[in-house]
Amino acid sequence: MTREIFLWGMVCLLILSVTTLPAKKGLKIFISVDMEGITDVINRDETRSSGSDYQYYRTIMTKEANAAIEGALEAGASEIIVRDSHGSARNLMPEELNPDAKLLREWSGGPFSMMEGIDKTFDAVIFVGYHAKAGTKDATMDHTMSGSIYDLKVNGISLPEAGWNGLIAAYYHVPVIFIAGDKAVCEQAKAIFGDIETIAVKEGFGEACLSLHPQKAREQIKAGVKRALGRVGEFKPLKYKSPYTIEIQFKNEHQAYRASWYPGANRVGDWGVSYTSKDFLDLMRFFMLAR
Repeated sequence: MTREIFLWGMVCLLILSVTTLPAKKGLKIFISVDMEGITDVINRDETRSSGSDYQYYRTIMTKEANAAIEGALEAGASEIIVRDSHGSARNLMPEELNPDAKLLREWSGGPFSMMEGIDKTFDAVIFVGYHAKAGTKDATMDHTMSGSIYDLKVNGISLPEAGWNGLIAAYYHVPVIFIAGDKAVCEQAKAIFGDIETIAVKEGFGEACLSLHPQKAREQIKAGVKRALGRVGEFKPLKYKSPYTIEIQFKNEHQAYRASWYPGANRVGDWGVSYTSKDFLDLMRFFMLAR
């Protein structure tokens, strides 16, 4: 009898210890949303607040952000930060955004730019509405950060905005796991990040593009985010070896000359400038002030 009481007591203690264990923490996700890579967007008029079609396309942009949020929530995300990363950084419609996500708007003036808000507490990064780097063939509205940059390299590797932003995420040891945008940026992302999930919502044909229906695009974005988070442990941050060297090729000499005055910067060719540091944060500061 005494032995039975003892065993029953042990069982009760085990049950109590299991039931009082803290719940497994959900995933914390960072979503950066640009606009040129949103479904059907093909003209600057559609991405600027002064454009006649801008209000329509910011609605599409918000819906694609919601598709990514929904996919993340269904995959177990418990905290989601959405960074409005286009133009004025005041494009996503707060009232229409999924209420389970928080929205970061406007530019702070700091070096994190499209990745403002990222830190080491995040489990993964998602890109929506992204586009190819400047000078890419058959790409939709290709550019790199601004119209004044022809090429951006880090440690000799030419990068689109997704690559630069991926390095910022890697500064905090956070991997990029998903990108949605035009076909060209999806191909570039695969080359940079490896086997991440990609959804090409459109394909460029010179200055034109062939797009999915917006509803189909949203369905694929949601499913793609769920797949990515289903194997989140497979992804690694985009790490380059220190020291880091950034090289910017501008589209005019004026900016190259101006950037060359940054302490430690060097001219590269006629319209280029480079900067080297062991700390990637130094490169971020340089890039913020030089362009």
